[in-house]
Amino acid sequence: MKLHKNLLCVSLISSTAAFISSSANAGFLTFSFADPVPGKQFSNNQNNAYGLGTGQLSYDKTAVLSFLVDGSGEPNPFTYTYTNARMELDMALYTGSTVGGVFVAPVVGYFNIYDATSGNSILKGTASGGAFLRIGGTGAILLSDSTGLSYTFGTELLTLLASTGNVSSGPAIPEEGVFTLTDATTLTGGPLISAGVVVNSFNANASYSGNTMTPAPGAIALLGLAGLMARRRSH
Repeated sequence: MKLHKNLLCVSLISSTAAFISSSANAGFLTFSFADPVPGKQFSNNQNNAYGLGTGQLSYDKTAVLSFLVDGSGEPNPFTYTYTNARMELDMALYTGSTVGGVFVAPVVGYFNIYDATSGNSILKGTASGGAFLRIGGTGAILLSDSTGLSYTFGTELLTLLASTGNVSSGPAIPEEGVFTLTDATTLTGGPLISAGVVVNSFNANASYSGNTMTPAPGAIALLGLAGLMARRRSH
């Protein structure tokens, strides 16, 4: 009887591995918005809020965004644009260093893109680690799950996925996001970076793009069942 249970457990785990492997690309979402015009909505306030020389990144919450959810990589392909979206962003920008002409500084915080019509969140990104890069006259904020980015699907996105027949409980690795910053100008007209370490207060244009996988709920449930069988096998 014990041998039978062991064989059943091995079979289930093998089946789970195969199922998860075949479901690994069950869904793939990309997100983006272009820089709204006119004006510069992305800002850094070099206010020492997180220590000497640090700044606080924010975004104009009154700026109307057309937020695109591209689900062409989902089992049931779709695309949808939230035409009345907004973004709340609050990130700490620390002092950095310049190596080989590239300035890099740590970034920590969050951004939340929501539908202003319903007031519900679409997508939230929380970054326990990220980087502000400056090369020549362009800049970017790079975020990734490997450095601490995690997405949370809001009510709007979960409802959208369900309505298109792509039910998913949330994101999975990879989870990536990039804010591209252009035409950054300091409030004083001076250099953007002082002494090679401090990012001065600035305003800039910004666009965003990101992506994540959306595993099928069945894969998660089957994995849990396999884990339960494995635990029972050990007793």
